[in-house]
Amino acid sequence: MRVTTLPSVVTLVASLLTFALCAHAQAVPLDAVMKDCQQKTIVYGRAEDGKMVKVGERISGYCQGILEGMFAVLLRTGTICVRDKVASADFLLSAVLTYQTETKSKDNDAASVAEAAFKRAFNCSN
Repeated sequence: MRVTTLPSVVTLVASLLTFALCAHAQAVPLDAVMKDCQQKTIVYGRAEDGKMVKVGERISGYCQGILEGMFAVLLRTGTICVRDKVASADFLLSAVLTYQTETKSKDNDAASVAEAAFKRAFNCSN
């Protein structure tokens, strides 16, 4: 089975550009980002017999870009620490959702919530 994906460098550059534009333009409402993150893209691939089959789901590119962009900036500035320097977009989304649920956060600023969630998940003192 073969699944085609974009090189990680292209995704990282797009993520950083998205984050930079959002950070300079205005605060991004968390509820808008989470609404987009609920949208899933069905991923298809070819089975060994050549038929197209559903192989999984992927979060939207916008959601992935926002999460990975914030992650990359926080990692680069030393705000968070990650051993292998990589975290999947699905895990990053899970970290934000878990943070919201467990802390009962009412903050609607995507950047501040993601920063708090990622600091919690990728604590530098561990």
